[in-house]
Amino acid sequence: MYLSVTNIVKSFFTSNFKQNTQKSIDSQDNDEHTYIRGDIADRGPCPGLNALANQGYLPRDGKNITLPQVQHALMTVLHMDKTAAAALTHSLPPLCGKDGTFDLVDTRRHNVIEHDSSFTRLDFHQGDNYTFQPDMFRAMLDDANGGPVTRRTLAKTFIRRNKESRAAGAPRLPLNLWFVRLLQAVGVMNTAQTGGTLSKELLEAVFVEERFPDVILDNPKPRTVFTLLGNALGMLWYVIIGP
Repeated sequence: MYLSVTNIVKSFFTSNFKQNTQKSIDSQDNDEHTYIRGDIADRGPCPGLNALANQGYLPRDGKNITLPQVQHALMTVLHMDKTAAAALTHSLPPLCGKDGTFDLVDTRRHNVIEHDSSFTRLDFHQGDNYTFQPDMFRAMLDDANGGPVTRRTLAKTFIRRNKESRAAGAPRLPLNLWFVRLLQAVGVMNTAQTGGTLSKELLEAVFVEERFPDVILDNPKPRTVFTLLGNALGMLWYVIIGP
């Protein structure tokens, strides 16, 4: 999922998605949210959506997911305010079928929410744009030189992956997807709200296990549109001046 100017504007006017006959999954029943890793065949490239399914906040089979379920999970599980949750959910309608639902495998569709130059996944033309690549994850950690991952080190990864992607033959991203990539690059930082630093353990939970740890689930600090944009702009500064 991603933010865009259009989606942010939409969220101020339509901050609720109409619920269909499927109910939102109750995020308060902790017994139902034991972490169970789902089959990669039923998952997409977004570790956040995968984690919500792995922990039962979205349908565990990753199928027939409704937009209200996603918005409900973002608000109640990841503590996003209504506007931020709606803005992120507004990126998903292009993936929905006639019944208004989507499957996690639908998020593999190229240049909707998935795009080239991912930090942890191969490009579309390389034949697999959804499987987590451990070597790419370790390279992101190496960019932090043994310390926590920060906006500065994410900028270093952002620049490096752009060069690697272009060298491997991927086309240049259109401007709108370049900004999408920028916003997605700080997605875990937006979710974690840990003061601008991300530990190796937290990143392993989200990217490797596709699981939201307690440090995220138990942090009630509201995540707002301004929080999300602030982290992106902070990283952009280092992209411009150099990490």
